Amino acid sequence: MIYNRRNKQCGFCGTELPAELLFTAAEIAVLDKAAAAAKELHRQKQAKDDEEEEERRARASS
Repeated sequence: MIYNRRNKQCGFCGTELPAELLFTAAEIAVLDKAAAAAKELHRQKQAKDDEEEEERRARASS
């Protein structure tokens, strides 16, 4: 089982993995871009949720 196709060595035994099993630089760039987009969406949702919670508390206290 390969735990991480970005690393050149097996995370379990330390053996060097064959190049054909590793992600290419282009694949890594796509994955990084997708991860950054997902992180930004999560950040935006959290900010919106925080704002809504603050508004709810303000209404409740008035």
